[in-house]
Amino acid sequence: MANILHISRTMDIGGAEKIVYQLATDLKEEFESVHVASTGGLWEEELNKNGIKHHKILDVESKSPKTLVTNFNTLRKIIKENKIDIIHTHHRMAAFYARLLMYIFPKVKHIYTAHNIFDNKIKMYKYSLKGAKVIAVGEGVSRHLKEDLSIDSSIIYNAIHESSNESTVKEITERTEIKIGFIGRLSEQKGLSHLIDAIKLIKKENIHLFIAGDGDLKDKLLIQVQAIEVDDKITFLGYREDTTAIINSCDFMVMPSLYEGLPLTLIEYFQNGKTVVGTTIPGIQEVVTHEVSGLLVKSGDALSLSKEIQRLSIDVNLRSKLEEQTKKVYGEKFSYNNFISKYLKIYQEK
Repeated sequence: MANILHISRTMDIGGAEKIVYQLATDLKEEFESVHVASTGGLWEEELNKNGIKHHKILDVESKSPKTLVTNFNTLRKIIKENKIDIIHTHHRMAAFYARLLMYIFPKVKHIYTAHNIFDNKIKMYKYSLKGAKVIAVGEGVSRHLKEDLSIDSSIIYNAIHESSNESTVKEITERTEIKIGFIGRLSEQKGLSHLIDAIKLIKKENIHLFIAGDGDLKDKLLIQVQAIEVDDKITFLGYREDTTAIINSCDFMVMPSLYEGLPLTLIEYFQNGKTVVGTTIPGIQEVVTHEVSGLLVKSGDALSLSKEIQRLSIDVNLRSKLEEQTKKVYGEKFSYNNFISKYLKIYQEK
């Protein structure tokens, strides 16, 4: 049996981190030992409970020469001491480290999952993936790898554990308004400033937005909410682990992202039968078909976003029609069994 090492930036909030956790824990019986290297975070304790060894490293995003040398030496030691056979990277710079480590450990198999689409540092990115088995989380990511990096990839759609959890959140359900939800990292990528502007533009007063998540943009967003006087329409829930209960409690979800690979939260929305107002970016369009399973607007367009949110909040029949399609899409395309079995096959390939 082989020994595997996952390298991630963190094991904190985020879809990629959740994927690492699922792969590490649900396939642990297929390996002699499973290891994860990252800066740590909320999933670290759960990894340890499941017998997964977590190794602390410095932030792989850092380009500091001192950090590069320290991380390289730490990872080299982990691979040597634990006789690692497979390195699975989930970040561009993690892939760069794996590429360098392959000079010392040429027999180690490198698997890289591309969770996002990037338009910078293409030459370095391409170098990092040389010799790796590359997985794309969706068709848009796969197309980007082929067109911009001339790299072929296999597509394995992200998925999450299927759940029959019907719990709700009283703080949300006790509101009498139409309840709209957002779950994700509070970062520029997620387009939240445009969502807040959209809430301001909505003429229908009977709505309330719940934002679940944390991140670098939190203070800036709180200031924006106060400045444009929509604090009575928006509640920041902070980081929450009860995401299914939040989804169950909302009438529909919103995803105003500026770019995505294939967002795991969107798949979670569909799994739980909730439709979404999203943006016309490749990662979202792979899941949502406009006016079939959700509504789509151009990213960064607060006015269009406000109109579609208002439309969905008023039109109950439309909302029901879209919800019927979400579980159908999930079942056909994003089942957890397919996700796990396809990764296992990749791991087992010689």
